[in-house]
Amino acid sequence: MTAPSPAAPRVALVLKLDTLGDLVVFAPVLAALRAAWPETRLVTVIRRTYLDLAALLVPGVEWMATTIDPFAAGPQADLAEVQRLRDAVAQLQPEIVAAATSRRNWLEIALAAGAPAARRLALGDSAHDEFFATQLRLALGLDAAHVLRERVAVAADEPDWRGNFRLADALLGRVIERTAPSLALPSEPRAAAVLAQHNLARGKYVVCAAAGFANVRIKTWPPERFAAAIAHLHERHGLPTLLVGHASEREYLEEVGRGFSPPAKSGRAEGRAEIPPYLPSLPPALWLGGDGDLPLLAALLAGSALYFGNDTGAMHLAAALDVPVLGVFGGGTWPRFVPAARRGVALVHPLPCFGCGWDCAFGDAPCLGEIRVADATAALDRTLATDRFEIMPVQHLAAETQAMMGRAAARYRASRADHLARQHKLEELTALDREKDREIVSLKQVCDEREKTIFILDGHVRNFQTENGAIKAELAVKEKTLAALPADAAKAAQTIADQVVHIRNIEALLRQRDTELAELRTSAVNRGAGLHDLEQAKHYGRLLAERDTALQSLREGCAQRESLIKQLLAESTKPTAKLYKLWRAACAFLREGCWRPFDAWLFHRVVETYWMQIGVLRHYDPRPLKWDDRLLCRAGSPDPAGSRSAAGSGVPALQIAVVTPSYGQEKFIERTLRSVLDQAYPKLLYVVQDGGSPDRSAEIIARHAPRLRHWASEPDRGQADAIVRGFAHVTPALGPDDVMAWLNSDDLLAPGALRFVGEYFARHPAVEVIYGHRIIIDDDDRDIGRWIMPRHNPQTLEWIDYVPQETLFWRKRAWDLAGGVDPSFQFALDWDLLARFQQAGCRIVRVPYFLGAFRVHAEQKTSQAIHTTGADEMRRIRTRFHGERQDDFATINRHARHTRFWGAVTARWHEIGVRW
Repeated sequence: MTAPSPAAPRVALVLKLDTLGDLVVFAPVLAALRAAWPETRLVTVIRRTYLDLAALLVPGVEWMATTIDPFAAGPQADLAEVQRLRDAVAQLQPEIVAAATSRRNWLEIALAAGAPAARRLALGDSAHDEFFATQLRLALGLDAAHVLRERVAVAADEPDWRGNFRLADALLGRVIERTAPSLALPSEPRAAAVLAQHNLARGKYVVCAAAGFANVRIKTWPPERFAAAIAHLHERHGLPTLLVGHASEREYLEEVGRGFSPPAKSGRAEGRAEIPPYLPSLPPALWLGGDGDLPLLAALLAGSALYFGNDTGAMHLAAALDVPVLGVFGGGTWPRFVPAARRGVALVHPLPCFGCGWDCAFGDAPCLGEIRVADATAALDRTLATDRFEIMPVQHLAAETQAMMGRAAARYRASRADHLARQHKLEELTALDREKDREIVSLKQVCDEREKTIFILDGHVRNFQTENGAIKAELAVKEKTLAALPADAAKAAQTIADQVVHIRNIEALLRQRDTELAELRTSAVNRGAGLHDLEQAKHYGRLLAERDTALQSLREGCAQRESLIKQLLAESTKPTAKLYKLWRAACAFLREGCWRPFDAWLFHRVVETYWMQIGVLRHYDPRPLKWDDRLLCRAGSPDPAGSRSAAGSGVPALQIAVVTPSYGQEKFIERTLRSVLDQAYPKLLYVVQDGGSPDRSAEIIARHAPRLRHWASEPDRGQADAIVRGFAHVTPALGPDDVMAWLNSDDLLAPGALRFVGEYFARHPAVEVIYGHRIIIDDDDRDIGRWIMPRHNPQTLEWIDYVPQETLFWRKRAWDLAGGVDPSFQFALDWDLLARFQQAGCRIVRVPYFLGAFRVHAEQKTSQAIHTTGADEMRRIRTRFHGERQDDFATINRHARHTRFWGAVTARWHEIGVRW
């Protein structure tokens, strides 16, 4: 009982990366698979050179072409093309991968490894190109011996056109009928033009492929012998010859043609070949093809009376077209490429070194050199007279000579194998040496970093030594002071305490004076720069802050008085005093024993074990960036009343002004520009203010100049100054309700964000400021994290800022109320602006959509300045709200935990499709 046939796969991938002849003799196998699997997506990888003929060989097959010749170039030659092919294989997700190339090669291994879940099998034995296998192991980390798990054996003396069917047998689970390659051509007008050009009649000329050495030059029979054999065809059979070949073979084919110059009378050539005493005076016609001309070559073969030439792809094409063939064979791959011809002769001189793979031990292919002109003319006569195909061996060497050749070839092969092994080892050692060089460079960088750290620590030590000297001097002063104090210890201690308090008061006054002087200097600079609105807004902000502080003090005083009254009332009688104390003890117990542990457990479960954590800049491994589809849908949805122009033209009514400050960001600036410009928002006023970057930033910005409102590349005083300069070019054109934003030159704006923002502000006239969720990306625009923000909390903004700046948009009237960006800020300028928005009474709203992407990279300002300039600026903002309480870290931590907790809760709702 026969085993059932395997089920047809959804996708099958066949790798056929060798030459034209190999593809022709493999075509019947593809046809058999196509017939057996009519619903399967059958994809075959071939070299691009043969793509134009492939569709004629087997219809219904999907061809994937590549420019790589895996036998002539290694993996490092075109890594981009290798990656393209591997990505295509990964996208196909084939269930079967069949390596059908006649000789194993590195590209088969690289592509098959891209489908680890597939059934992977190879036609032929395990022999592969060791040189390229070594490169594959070094370049891609792949072990060629373990990728193709299943092998289909083929007999060494079986012709390829029959042996190929063993692959189909293994795939289909049954023996397939062996059918010879057959090709039916559509009409080819170019063939008739070529024949007319050379005065050749269809069916009355010979096609001679005398070259065909694209892969191996020594496999070619000598040109003067071809000339003599062609002369025999012309003289005896009246058949003119059309020499065919690739344009790169012109020199060799013209050498064949020159053999038809006035005849030489000698009957010997190279001391061995017999040359007839007469050569015709007219040379044969010559046709040279190029890429894309294989269908024309096939048409020229189809119209001929005979194919004559080397063992080439043209020979197998002629056999598939049922044209008689005479192939002159050497021992490189004998007898694998004997054609599947119905009529013709395979002319061969057997030698004991056959099967060399054209790695000839003697250097000049004696297997071909010993085939004489007389052998070829006799074979030609037989080919034109017979109606069957036969192999015609000739023998011109003595047995002793052949035995000597066999021994020499064996020694050569052993030496060659040893040489290859040494070469492979040298390749590995060279790669290891390069790897060590890279490690040395890396270690040197580490040493350099350590040396820098040592210098920094040495500076710290020096500072500590200086401070230690100051402390010792202060101690000496104190000891001297103590010595001068009266003997009364209590009085001396009180005197010292009074001095310490006095010193602290003086230091506090000095700090306050320094702060006021710094503020005055900043105000003077801003007023000198014409920023009167900013200083006026800051003045009123300070008044509001003082009012809020006074109100807060009054509230606290009232609360303390009320608490004291309650306490006095409770303690006025003995029973109520005991109850009050019991109540306070119970509250303390519940707070410390129950609530705090529960709060810590809840925060851990909701926030610390969840993938999305606000404040963390990397949540997962890089993955392709996918934007918010619902944002795009909302941006393209029907407009609410009033969100579009009165004319009903479909154009949003609000203008949006965006400024991008930039310096030294040539790597990212174009992606930032395109994220804004490609949205095609009709009322966009986009300004790019570059700080005179020394790189290619100005050149990149200039390419987009026609779509910008304004751009400049000139020195400035930092990011805040660049933003102020940029908005100066657009604010005169904006109305109070129009929208403003800035986008840093390494961040991105979400597709559809501008239209969404314009429509949102049009639908909500009372809202002055909005912001949204954030996507975090790396250098290559890959998604590495997300911040899903909770609803806006004004109290939290007074202590800490988690608002994603790249998603922040505001109305012009809010900008005017707040006075714009303060140029004295370089790090927390967005929080400063938000704080003044809030102090001015603006309504701030968080919208539940991803409006932008924040890029994390080594050179960004956020990473470099957060602990220096950033800390000072954040302290200034908190002082504006809370005065001396600005360093209340317990309150800062409480608000940070509040934002992170509700952000995690919001993210969980977001995952199930609820946005709030």
